[in-house]
Amino acid sequence: MRVLIATNELQSTADGDYSFTVEGELVTPIVAQCHTPDDCGCSRGFPGLASSRATTTAMVVDRPFITLDDLRDVVRDSLERDGWLDLLGPDAAEIDEIIDEHVEAIDEICRTFTVGTIVERHGTLVRSRSYRTAA
Repeated sequence: MRVLIATNELQSTADGDYSFTVEGELVTPIVAQCHTPDDCGCSRGFPGLASSRATTTAMVVDRPFITLDDLRDVVRDSLERDGWLDLLGPDAAEIDEIIDEHVEAIDEICRTFTVGTIVERHGTLVRSRSYRTAA
């Protein structure tokens, strides 16, 4: 299965880059942004599903040992550990809907870009990142 992982590759090639995740951990493009996302950087980060920290660079990888159910479980565990599911209450359908949103966003990005592509995000826009070149 194609997924997004935290990477330090191409870190520091854009102003304001940061990486507080664990290299190689699964990340999601969906984040709850604060009221000043450009100031704090939350509009640019991919939250780590294990560390609950974020990075501005992620990589599309193929992890054949990860199943769709595994990814759903990791997203659920992350949301639960970070207290987001407590805000929803006991409605299982609503929780499943939130998990589906994460998994669908990850899938859409991984279908859009080839394996090995480094991506960055700004709000809901995700684009590939490359080394700057000179003419």
